[in-house]
Amino acid sequence: MEIIKFEDKYFMDVYNIVHKTIEEIYPKYYPKKVVEYFHNHHSIENMKCKLPEEYTKIILLNRKVIGTGSCNKNDIGRFFILPEFQNKGYGKKLLVELELEIKQNNYENITLASSLGAVYFYTKCGYKYSNYKIIEVEDDQFLCYLEMKKEIN
Repeated sequence: MEIIKFEDKYFMDVYNIVHKTIEEIYPKYYPKKVVEYFHNHHSIENMKCKLPEEYTKIILLNRKVIGTGSCNKNDIGRFFILPEFQNKGYGKKLLVELELEIKQNNYENITLASSLGAVYFYTKCGYKYSNYKIIEVEDDQFLCYLEMKKEIN
């Protein structure tokens, strides 16, 4: 396993990881319209626009991309590990890499928005709840998530 900086040649791998994870994991926590919202939020157009603005790392395992995570200033986002590779320590290693990047830029804390399914993971990694957010998506279906924060020295 190696963690490397994102390159354009991995764009479709990253896109597919994000959407496969949304499709397989998010329906356990969110209604259908919210899952669709996540798919739209991470559209090809949005990702092509946002990725160049972010510091993005990917996990390679036997030359296959299995995870990705980004940071912009002190905020971590687009953090996805393929479902079949979750709970094996890969996400923790990727998170540490992103945290190191943020620490090197002398921020006092790290922030992120956690889906309901990832709250336990981030809590185990030292993040604390800072705010609960609700967005009405459509047809009385709601996207609920937690803003989380980790203080750094």
